[in-house]
Amino acid sequence: MHELLLFAPVPAKQHHDLLQQLSGLTAMQPTRTCERRLVFKAYRKPGFIKTRPGGSQDVQAPETQRLNKLLNGGLYYIQVVGNVQERDFGSVPASSSSSSSSSSSALRSDVVSQGSGAGGDGAQQGQGSLSSSTPMNNGAAAAATAVSKGYVAADQPWRLEFKDTPEAGARSGVTSRFVGSANLPSGNILPEMNAWGFDYVSEYVVEGHTFVLDDTVLFLHRVLTFPPSDDGGGLKTPAPTEYLPPLDKMVPLDTSGAYVLQASITVQDSGNPDLLKANSQRLLGLKEHLKSVVKLEPEDRLSLDTRVK
Repeated sequence: MHELLLFAPVPAKQHHDLLQQLSGLTAMQPTRTCERRLVFKAYRKPGFIKTRPGGSQDVQAPETQRLNKLLNGGLYYIQVVGNVQERDFGSVPASSSSSSSSSSSALRSDVVSQGSGAGGDGAQQGQGSLSSSTPMNNGAAAAATAVSKGYVAADQPWRLEFKDTPEAGARSGVTSRFVGSANLPSGNILPEMNAWGFDYVSEYVVEGHTFVLDDTVLFLHRVLTFPPSDDGGGLKTPAPTEYLPPLDKMVPLDTSGAYVLQASITVQDSGNPDLLKANSQRLLGLKEHLKSVVKLEPEDRLSLDTRVK
């Protein structure tokens, strides 16, 4: 697949107005989009992953073949992407749910044992305690329900995204690059990535709004980084977080609060030059249409270089 792109910087003060203008252009409401993006770096030479030779019984599924081709293509930085919801930020980790339930159970059994161990008066006292604890039980149940809807890292679905360095010499005034993607298992993907020869480097969050105009995807977004950890100065092995801080605690990469408008068209048939040219012209037409609002331009290819140096 090939991806054709144009980019435009959007100052924070223009963000709301541009959302309204893009809604009018596309005749749709903006779709809220939040993504976790894990960055991995290749540390093994291409060709490390060997497929088994053999007859038709060893033929791999198309998804597996595509994934192997991407991972054996060269030494690149790649990203593992997971879609998240805005409500996932700041939600209590699943482990807290277990401790909360255990504490509630222990407290209830404590009340029961105190009531039953004091004779007749104690029984009445126990009944009173149990009765008065009903609101607490309801509150604990409500809290457990709320927590169960929180973010669970083990259930996070992932996809691998490979983006090649853009082609030298802009194709008709747009950024053009080869891209590919493949689904990955949910939860902890470090073992799989390490087995494929990739080390975890860092992660960040992309949040914004998405619009669709025919075959063009308009993504008005900004990059957020995680706040500094309070775990002390001890050395820790880098790993993806299992807890998403509240969204307002995330740190914008651009301290001015600016956004980026990305206009992209994905062309499935990379070998069709006429199709690539036609879609490039479509992007340039959009650029002309929005020139009074934002300045869409191709990006410097070296700033999008994904090769490991």
